[in-house]
Amino acid sequence: MRPTRLLPAACALALSVVALPAAASPTPAPTVRESFTPLPCPSRPRTTRQIEGCAEHRVLATDRTIDALNTKVVRKLRPAARAGFVSSNAAWVSYRDEACAAAASPYTGGSLQPVAYANCLVAIDRSHVGELRGLLVALPAG
Repeated sequence: MRPTRLLPAACALALSVVALPAAASPTPAPTVRESFTPLPCPSRPRTTRQIEGCAEHRVLATDRTIDALNTKVVRKLRPAARAGFVSSNAAWVSYRDEACAAAASPYTGGSLQPVAYANCLVAIDRSHVGELRGLLVALPAG
């Protein structure tokens, strides 16, 4: 299923949720945590390891955007919907990690494997940013 097909479903879910003021948010927003320590990213990466480091930095930057959007979504959701959103985010992170492991598997044992994995994370993260932005637009203003 292409990510663009998920947007109508996200909008339908959002429209079924009534917004509440931000102060009513005891459920913490989900955050994305990576298991790697980022390598350095020089201004002109030349080695595979440097390219990997730059990809990792892009992953972390996109994760911060996702975290900020998750916070905004949680604030707009009705309390009854928050736990489901947090749970679905955990499932999304598992999906993302496993899908990227599969995508990078042809390079197992080689120096391109971590680069392929990180580039996949960036691609899926960026798609998810679009989904979250669409959800925020669809949610009633709080």
